[in-house]
Amino acid sequence: MKFERLGNITAITSGGTPLTSKREYYDNGTIPWVKTGDLKVKDLSEIPDSITELGLENSSAKIFPVNTVLVAMYGATIGACSILKKQAATNQACAAILPNENLTPDYLFFYLSSIKKELIRKGIGGGQPNISGGILKDTKIYLPSLSQQIHIANILTKAETLIQQRKQSIALLDEFLKSTFLEMFGDPLVENKKWEKEPCGNLFDMKLGKMLSAKNYTGTNLKKYLRNVNVKWGDIDLSDVKEMDFSEKEIENYNLLKGDILVCEGGDVGRTAVLKNDLKGYCYQNALHRLRIKNLEIIDANYFSWYMYVGVTKGLIKKETTSVTIQHFTQDKFKKLKIPIPPIELQNQFAHIVAKTETLKQQCQQSLQQLQQLFGSLSQQAFKGELKTP
Repeated sequence: MKFERLGNITAITSGGTPLTSKREYYDNGTIPWVKTGDLKVKDLSEIPDSITELGLENSSAKIFPVNTVLVAMYGATIGACSILKKQAATNQACAAILPNENLTPDYLFFYLSSIKKELIRKGIGGGQPNISGGILKDTKIYLPSLSQQIHIANILTKAETLIQQRKQSIALLDEFLKSTFLEMFGDPLVENKKWEKEPCGNLFDMKLGKMLSAKNYTGTNLKKYLRNVNVKWGDIDLSDVKEMDFSEKEIENYNLLKGDILVCEGGDVGRTAVLKNDLKGYCYQNALHRLRIKNLEIIDANYFSWYMYVGVTKGLIKKETTSVTIQHFTQDKFKKLKIPIPPIELQNQFAHIVAKTETLKQQCQQSLQQLQQLFGSLSQQAFKGELKTP
C-alpha cells in the first residue's frame, strides 16, 4: 500500500485579493475570481465574480489552470473542495492544488472530501480554525496507479450522482406540496379568499416549554427535551437531543403527543413541525411553542403547518417578532395571529395529499440514507487500498 505526502507529489499554493478600494481592479473584470463561498459544487465553472488584468498584476492573485483542486482554508465553508473547470484566479482563503501527471483531480477531490473533518480538526488558530498550506502539504494520501484512481473516482461519481438524484426528488416533493397548498388555499399574504379568520389562541391550547437552567442539567429525573434545533420545517430531528431535570408536574405540563404542533419562538422564528408519533418521555424547552388543537373539526395540523411554512418564508410574522439580539415570537402575539379557516373537508383533502407525498418522501429519504452509507463505505475502502480495482 503506497501512501505519499501530498506536498511531495503536487504543488500547493493560494491566491490573493486586489485592493477593494481600487474599483479599476474589479469593474468590467474579465478574469474569473473564486472565493471560498463559491466552493459548493464538485465541478466549478460558474464563477460570479471577476477581477481585471490590473487587479491581477497588483496583487498576489494568480491564474490557475483547469483541473486545479481548490480547498477552503478558513471561513464558513472551511474544508469545502471544488475542481476548476475553467481558468480562474482565487482569493487567499482558497488553497490551490495544481494538477500533475501523478494525481487525477477527481480522485484528489473525493479524497479531500473524505477527510474534511480531519483537516478541520488539524486547523490552527484562535476562534476560527485555519487549514494552512503546511497542513495540506503534510497530508498523506493513498496513491494507486492512475488507472486505479480513475476507476475509484468513477465509482464514487456514480454513487454521488445517485445521492444528488434522491436529494432532488425530495426537493421536488416539497415543491409539489407547496404548489398544491397555494393552489388550494392561496397565498397567505394575499387576501384572495373569503374564509373567516380565527386567532390562534382560539384554535389551540398554546404553551411554551421549560426555561433552560444550568442547575437543571443534573438531577434525579433527567428527561430528553426538544430544542429549537430539533424542529425542522415539517419534521422533528432527534439526532442531537439533550437531557434536563423535569419534575413529575413539569412532565405533565410539557409532555408531547402525536398531532402536537411545535413552533420556534426564537432563532428561526415560526419554523413549524407536526409530531407524527408520540414522543413518550420527551419534553420541550421554552424556545418552542407547543400547540394542541382544540377542535379537529375546525382546523387540521397539516394545513396549519403548511400555512406557516408558506407564510413565514414569505414574511408572514416578520412584523410580529421582537428582537434585541435574537428574534422572538412571543406567545401573546402568537395567540393574536389570525389564521384563515377553509372548509374542513378541503383541509382534510390536503392532509390526504400530504400523507401520500410524505410516504414517497420517506422512501426517498431511506434510499438516500442507504446511498450515503454506501458512499461512505466505498470511500473508506478506496482510500485504504481495500477497494477492488482492475
